Amino acid sequence: MKFSAKKIYSIVFITAAVISFLAIQSEHYLSKDLTVYEKIGSGSSFNYLIIGDSIGRGAGAENKDLRWYSQLEVLLKDFSGSRARRNMLVQSGATSFEGIYKLQKSPKFQDIDLVFIVFGENDRKYMNSEQFTFFYEKLIRNAKERYPGSEIITIIESPLKQEQFVDAINRLSTHYGAKTLDMRVPFKQSGMLTEQLTTDTVHPNGRGYQLYATSILELIKNNIEIDAEIASLPKPLTRDQTLHLYEKKLVTASKGFRSENGINISKRPGDYLEYSFDGSILGVKAIRSLDGGKLRVYIDGEYVRTLSTWWPFTRERYLYVASGLDNGRHTVRFETAENSSLNNTNEKSVIQISSIIVAKDKKN
Repeated sequence: MKFSAKKIYSIVFITAAVISFLAIQSEHYLSKDLTVYEKIGSGSSFNYLIIGDSIGRGAGAENKDLRWYSQLEVLLKDFSGSRARRNMLVQSGATSFEGIYKLQKSPKFQDIDLVFIVFGENDRKYMNSEQFTFFYEKLIRNAKERYPGSEIITIIESPLKQEQFVDAINRLSTHYGAKTLDMRVPFKQSGMLTEQLTTDTVHPNGRGYQLYATSILELIKNNIEIDAEIASLPKPLTRDQTLHLYEKKLVTASKGFRSENGINISKRPGDYLEYSFDGSILGVKAIRSLDGGKLRVYIDGEYVRTLSTWWPFTRERYLYVASGLDNGRHTVRFETAENSSLNNTNEKSVIQISSIIVAKDKKN
């Protein structure tokens, strides 16, 4: 029987594809029970997840190849031949509260071996260290519950100056066996000025992210050498860790807002929305955009804070409002402010709210 060159080529191609597929499957099943350090040490591929804010997403780098995770992937490939498959739950301006809700709502990624948690610099603007400790711990626990075989690396961001927040990250990392990396140290040891390592004294540039990448690689190499155990899930340090966040859409009172496709919209100062809720935690699901305005927030008649819904891109956001409230019944009022955000250069100021975010015990 004679085969044409085309048929021979097709058979060779299909055979090679099958062999390649089987090799990948073989690697997957053989490495299924290995830790991320064993996988990297042996040159196997692994999957990782970043949960973080603007530094977590690499904001400030001159191009995408200079973001910390892009540089890290190249370094890992050069080190052992290991290929890192990236997954991301990141948002500029996010707090750990938003990280929790994004993780909760996201589809489950496959076979996550390593989770990076990158928060703190934004949190310190909206909450105290005790509140931050609660949310940061919940984020660690939720990540470990969703991905039990994963290692956790917690990163103390280079611009973070609040030592109480740093202490919280260190204490929680020690409790869970997570590996923490204080990026303030490499920045200081570099001998370079902050202006040389950042774009705006906060977000690292490509050179600053190179320090992130090389520091993470050294941490990983050290953990391979000492055969480090991965993070575990002991009893929580803070209470109420069984709380589950959910949305509540029912408006109990309003003035001036109109409802459009499930979103409550206002373009006038003095308009308001009210919601009733139970429990100690409150957030709000809102649309931030170039036209975003400001909201004054009152809980049980007391002023709490002013929120800005301005953002350079249109994004659905899960904004932290308050925590540590009494566990009873509360009323929150969101009232549009007269003054728009300083960044809003448009004549119009728009508020868009979808729901509030509250907490209930998963056991109930």
